[in-house]
Amino acid sequence: MKFCLSCNKELIGRSDKKFCDAQCRSIYHNKNRPQHEITIQKINSALRGNRSLLAHFCPSGKSTVRKDVLAQSGYQFELFTHIYPFKKGVYYFCYDYAFLPIKDDKGIEKMLIVKQQDYMKTLRFEPWSFNN
Repeated sequence: MKFCLSCNKELIGRSDKKFCDAQCRSIYHNKNRPQHEITIQKINSALRGNRSLLAHFCPSGKSTVRKDVLAQSGYQFELFTHIYPFKKGVYYFCYDYAFLPIKDDKGIEKMLIVKQQDYMKTLRFEPWSFNN
């Protein structure tokens, strides 16, 4: 007699069956994934969430949002996919959307959100070119 590796129910069917259904198979494999895979999944999930928020607040390709509004919406500023530095600052990208931290004339922190432009696709920042 064989039992499901996930829920321990008795297995009926093929002799090499290990799980009673797809849900038990998924639960078992998710529980037994290496820690680094779990970490990668959490970071990728957060990055997708950040990208969704940028797309939500920037429906027309360019907009400005107060930083605290993005933060209250759950944006994680420490997570980004790449940067695009230029004379006036650095765009922090989350896939194809980016934000540029700015302050208005009253000192209120805001984020200029843009959809990636063709000129931004060329790599201008080469960290390995700096000398320590």
